[in-house]
Amino acid sequence: IGYVRINGFAEKTPGEMQRAIRWLIEHDMQGLILDLRDNPGGLLTAATDVCDMFIDSGTIVTTRRRDKKISQKIEATAKQTVGHFPIVVLVNHLSASASEIVAACLQDHGRAVVVGKRTWGKGTVQEVIEMPDGQGVLKLTTASYWRPSEKNIHRTKTAKEEDDWGVTPDEGYAVVVEGDELMRLRKWRLKRDVFQPTDNGEPAQPFVDRQLAKALEYLDKEIGDR
Repeated sequence: IGYVRINGFAEKTPGEMQRAIRWLIEHDMQGLILDLRDNPGGLLTAATDVCDMFIDSGTIVTTRRRDKKISQKIEATAKQTVGHFPIVVLVNHLSASASEIVAACLQDHGRAVVVGKRTWGKGTVQEVIEMPDGQGVLKLTTASYWRPSEKNIHRTKTAKEEDDWGVTPDEGYAVVVEGDELMRLRKWRLKRDVFQPTDNGEPAQPFVDRQLAKALEYLDKEIGDR
């Protein structure tokens, strides 16, 4: 089982992602965990390119103007697809914008199971206008992002829990991590990411990432049933 965490969607992300996936496939990867927790977003093009690696065809995301008319529709192309293994996408309440586009796309196409907590709900397109004489910038919301299923991503100020916004984990796969557990998760993940000497005199503190454990549980079953 492969594991890839994306902290943000930058220009280099798709290329780095593709190289990582191809390396994992060469080493007999049977399933993938894509960790988008705490990912605030980034470039739309990077997000759509990542989506394109996992679906052969169909809509990745649409952009709608204020009048709800479609201004842009981004479609997948088969030539970019890198594999057909089962996928789990990990999200939480701080997964936003581009990360929500990826999670929503893969979920709507039945390409991935989403595990974790409902996402932030940031799906607006903003145009930045520089003010005269360098007095500042003006940000105008000109459009919004919509899922392949035609559901809204953006959470408005008046949105209710039962409304369509963000990305909700698949049924049975909601795993809420918050408070002290969330702080310990981030601390544990930071230690895991940074190279440590094999013996620094401190005993390792055990920690169970329940969202990751749920993802592994799903993939173990999917791989076993194949």
